[in-house]
Amino acid sequence: MVNMEQNRPAHAVVVDLRHGAPVTGALKETEHDRTRRFLVIDGAADLVDHQLLYEQLYSYGPARLLCLATGAPGQRQLHRPLPLGPPEAGVLWLPDTLVGAAPGTDRFDASLRPLLELLVEPAVFDCVLGQLADVPHGVAVPAVHVLEHDLTDEARSRAWRQALEHLTGQDLPVSVTPPEQGTTSGGARQDGLTPELSLLLGRSVPRSLADRPWLTPGGRTDTRHEQCLDALHDTREAYEAVRGVAGLFGRAGKEADLPARFESLADALAAYRAEVAGALADGGGDRIRPEQRSRLLERGIELTEVPEVTRASVGPALRDHTERLLGQRLPLRSVAATLNALSGRSAPAGSTARLRRLDETCPPERVAELPLPPPFLMRLPWAADAGLTLLICCVAGLWPGAGWFTGPLCAAAAAGLAALMLRRRPGRSRDGRLDGGGDTRVLTRLAAGAVGGVTGAVAGTALSLPVWAGAVALAVALTALVLPAIHAWTAAVDDWWGQTDWAFAARAVEGIDELLADTVVHDWLLADARYHCSDAARAVAVLVGSMADTVEERLGAGPSADRALPLDEPGGPHAGPAGGFDWDSWGDGADDDRPEPTVTDAASYGTAFADGGAHDPFGAGGFGTGTRTGRDLGTDFDPGSGDAAVPGFGSGFGSDFTSGFGGPAAPGVGADFRSGFADGHAPDAAAASAPDPAAGGRSVPHAAGERSPAAEEHPHALRSLWPSGADGDGPPWLERETGDGGPELVDTLVGDLSHGAALILASRWAAVEREPATATRVPLRPLMNELLDEEHRRLIKDAAAAPPPYAPDPGNRPGIAGLLGVSSDRVRRLLADGGTEHVVPLCGAEHRRLLSKDPHAARRFRFAPEALRRGAEPETGQDAWPAAAEDVVWTAGGRHAGVLTLVPMRPDTVRSVRGEEGGTR
Repeated sequence: MVNMEQNRPAHAVVVDLRHGAPVTGALKETEHDRTRRFLVIDGAADLVDHQLLYEQLYSYGPARLLCLATGAPGQRQLHRPLPLGPPEAGVLWLPDTLVGAAPGTDRFDASLRPLLELLVEPAVFDCVLGQLADVPHGVAVPAVHVLEHDLTDEARSRAWRQALEHLTGQDLPVSVTPPEQGTTSGGARQDGLTPELSLLLGRSVPRSLADRPWLTPGGRTDTRHEQCLDALHDTREAYEAVRGVAGLFGRAGKEADLPARFESLADALAAYRAEVAGALADGGGDRIRPEQRSRLLERGIELTEVPEVTRASVGPALRDHTERLLGQRLPLRSVAATLNALSGRSAPAGSTARLRRLDETCPPERVAELPLPPPFLMRLPWAADAGLTLLICCVAGLWPGAGWFTGPLCAAAAAGLAALMLRRRPGRSRDGRLDGGGDTRVLTRLAAGAVGGVTGAVAGTALSLPVWAGAVALAVALTALVLPAIHAWTAAVDDWWGQTDWAFAARAVEGIDELLADTVVHDWLLADARYHCSDAARAVAVLVGSMADTVEERLGAGPSADRALPLDEPGGPHAGPAGGFDWDSWGDGADDDRPEPTVTDAASYGTAFADGGAHDPFGAGGFGTGTRTGRDLGTDFDPGSGDAAVPGFGSGFGSDFTSGFGGPAAPGVGADFRSGFADGHAPDAAAASAPDPAAGGRSVPHAAGERSPAAEEHPHALRSLWPSGADGDGPPWLERETGDGGPELVDTLVGDLSHGAALILASRWAAVEREPATATRVPLRPLMNELLDEEHRRLIKDAAAAPPPYAPDPGNRPGIAGLLGVSSDRVRRLLADGGTEHVVPLCGAEHRRLLSKDPHAARRFRFAPEALRRGAEPETGQDAWPAAAEDVVWTAGGRHAGVLTLVPMRPDTVRSVRGEEGGTR
């Protein structure tokens, strides 16, 4: 794919030399690696003949070689060429990876698959080479016990289908969650957009344009704007002067001419509106042309640059927005729909289209009606006004005798105040040209006051009040007459002001200002950036949609589609008849199904060695507790060497290391087998029952009903080492455990694919930013297919436990329980500090006499993928993960955990030789 690799150790490249193939391809594959690693498969008898090929692997510079020397069952001495010498090279001799079980070339090659998957891991590769450097001649026979985790075929297919369905999604736009809340210099973020995109879409104005620098001081537009502001201020000032005592009795209220002020305000607003409408018409079109800039400049509008948002800043902002959408694992079609919506919103409609908004903000008919004053009316109801006047005049007439004059006089004063309010009403201009009319109830006040005055005079005479009481009543009445009149005047002026359109004019001026600012910023200054954002968002939406189409096609093809995944190394996945891939060479691996000791299946409890005998894997296979004798080990065994009990290998090859090389035979196997084992030849009886490779490589059965005593003592180990199916006769050192998929498997696959899709888009961002119209010409289908193939291969290989190189946070990847849905109990026991596990030497019984008997010569380490360590929770409590041993090698990927012991050869079994020129020995 596009550059997905980061600075991490490169996997070893597998080179199969068993058929003398050239190494040119392997050299080219590693020419960019910092450390070149080669995992070579070669025949043990052909090492010297292929010396020239090994030397060619060093031709591009320093390299590290690990050779798997296979086969040569009759060979008793290994010739190692000098290029395979330590410390940068080493040899693992694999006489028989099946340990004598199910012989046959196909099964032997299939048994290499787990070893290849394990040894190509850089950590394991380097550890093995480091251990071989301490071994004489750099040659050893491995003894292993491997625990392999995998998914069932149904779970793998289901998870893959669900991941593709989620990745495809539907055409529904969504809102991206903003990375942080709050506002920026460009205003609040909308729909989680970046500040640059938010400025392009919203009505906010960048901080650099907050002072309206586009208005030329003294220009026509600026002058019209200032006239509107001055008219609004003058009208408001006149209104404040008319209110209260000063407005009713003072000179300021008499000189204030509110209708004339409103007329000036209407003229200023109409002029400003016309100027802005003309500017909108002059600046119409897709982009501002030079002649349009000139006309706008004549109107006093100068277009400057916006430093916050430019065409160059749109691409990174759009990329950040798109990658955030993909980072939230949204479906591809939803991402495409969101980008299409963004494209539509960011495309400028042109300033001419804003004329309608201008009409809505400042309708011309409202501006024409602005000078027309409303009528001036009293706030109190008619009855309340008349009753209050009557009461006041009645109190004024209570003065005995004089009340006949004071009562009617008070009524006349009330009528006079009403007449004054009518004359000074704010809706009448000084020249009388503009007059909204009004009614202050002069006659009503006069009539009610007269009635009240006469009534008060009659009452004062009848009551014969003292003179001082009448004088006090008159003072109270006059006060009560003036104060309510002032309050009624102020209330009536406020009501009249509320009926005017001054508030509309203020809102219209503010709305026109905002409209002009939006037009200048978004339609003129940011027009190029908005068009570029619209085109780029549409182009990215097309690219994302094409990736969604690719995923949908893959989903519609189904699991039976004949699509071959690329192979990384020999012995990797191979296509079956239907085109599907098979990483499982050993059947279903149902290790929890314990086989029953039937006649046809009893061979599962024994090991069919090359000599034709059936051996108990816990005895002759290396796990028994039998007593070692000189006859068992052949003539080379020295009883006095002190190695009758080898404590250093108690956890590796059983309770007694050497008992695995020559322990008692399994029940049902007589002394003929041991004698045949000692001299390297099988007896005729055993040979007669040896399996025929052409017949499927089945094991030689035990006698009916017989079982090994060691098998009774270790039922779990026996069940683990041998698959339950009759056709699943895998190597005895391989233990398999399958799961039905964990709760985080689908989300992990979707996350990997989403991040991979973002990485694919990264290859087109330069083209999108440069020219969006041509960015979609290069199809992304091949890259998307490659991404799907790669992720599918990861799913097949280790259930996506190993993070891809482009994973943003590989440390938080789910563990084995969350991905495979299997327990990590076996692995934590295997990796626990002080834990023990049986290992099986990858050689036949006839080769074990060639191994070193030195208990301190063997090298041992354990290995496990990082996914198992990530799944090591909980860390406290009864189910806590024990402390891992110091010799554990953690691999970045893979699905294998276990123990690997490197058993050196006897000194006289390995010879370092130099091949003759031309590659011959």
